[in-house]
Amino acid sequence: MRSAPSPFRTAVVLAVSAATALVLSSCAQEESTPAATSTSADACADITTVTDGTLTVGTSDPAFPPYVIGNKPSNGKGFESAVAYAVAEQMGFTADQVKWTFAGFSQLFAPGQKDYDVALNQISITPKREKAVTFSDPYYEAANAVLVLKDSQFADATSLAELQDAKIGVQIGTTALEQVGNQIAPTQEVAVFDDTTASTQALKNGSIDAIVTDLPTTLYLAAVEVPGVVIGQLPQDQAADTWGLVLQKDNPLVQCVNQAVDTLTESGDLLAITNKWMTEYAQAPVLS
Repeated sequence: MRSAPSPFRTAVVLAVSAATALVLSSCAQEESTPAATSTSADACADITTVTDGTLTVGTSDPAFPPYVIGNKPSNGKGFESAVAYAVAEQMGFTADQVKWTFAGFSQLFAPGQKDYDVALNQISITPKREKAVTFSDPYYEAANAVLVLKDSQFADATSLAELQDAKIGVQIGTTALEQVGNQIAPTQEVAVFDDTTASTQALKNGSIDAIVTDLPTTLYLAAVEVPGVVIGQLPQDQAADTWGLVLQKDNPLVQCVNQAVDTLTESGDLLAITNKWMTEYAQAPVLS
């Protein structure tokens, strides 16, 4: 990867900057109340959720580490599972008041009525998606990275140009497709898969030469799922994956979610969650 700050540090800077803009929002506490003592539970007391007294959280199935451990988000283990429960707590919901629902990756940010209050699944904030749904302030930023098999002819690649002849696979609806086209400009058509499970199987059976997905996922796949190697991350000068929680378009609940992210950032809890689950999944050389 590059010598720039690691993704979790970037995420915290982003969240802090976004939180500053929320000081005058409807979820903020009165001016005389110190920021450190404000709580999202107070601000969100009168907000309506899909199911009264419950915060319904959407994600995809299967879900991989380090985001969800054991493909069971309700256990609170894994980065996004932990973030969801931390946000819920700040909004005034106990762990047993959090309900999980599942949908395909692209369905989570498609237009229309939602059966969840918030969703998180490494969903990048993009202008196109913002036309269909509402995003919270960012909680993490990650690079996209390239995974190949250890015995691949591309295993020793150190530059974007060396990957141009590779058959590359990406997950549908991700920023990876655009970034691969712009930065690698492969000579073969990029293969698009419904989910990471399908693209990983295609890599195993030789249908594709490489997978491009977010860096933490590629590192997990290389360590656990395939005899692979992460040759590097794509430069983040464009199409970097900045993730936010997703809500139905114009859902006023976003103000309360943002207040929760603000509180978690200022208290250091978001950084602690990030350090616990993401530190070992944030390092790889940058391809140029």
